[in-house]
Amino acid sequence: MPSQHSTGRSPRRHHEDESLGSIRARRNLLAAYWAGSLIGLSGEDLGRYASDLHEADHAEAGDGDVIARLFEDLEAAGHGMSKSDIAGALRRFHAQALKDTGCTE
Repeated sequence: MPSQHSTGRSPRRHHEDESLGSIRARRNLLAAYWAGSLIGLSGEDLGRYASDLHEADHAEAGDGDVIARLFEDLEAAGHGMSKSDIAGALRRFHAQALKDTGCTE
């Protein structure tokens, strides 16, 4: 584990950051599988979509980038859904990710 001097963060803060990253990664995976199945993706295409969605999560701070991507993809596939509905789904996936990883916020 990197020392506090090399990262500027305490070991505890580093662990918290890693845990949050794991939770977000799991949440994004759940969201991608949900949206991908609605879009009609499966197999390797679904795996690529999950990877792409997780990358999209790094475009800006917060969830706006993921919500926008899901909104565009679902709309393009004929599944009109509001951004607030997508945000609600993300909250459910976040709660599931917390359970799956055994982490708390």
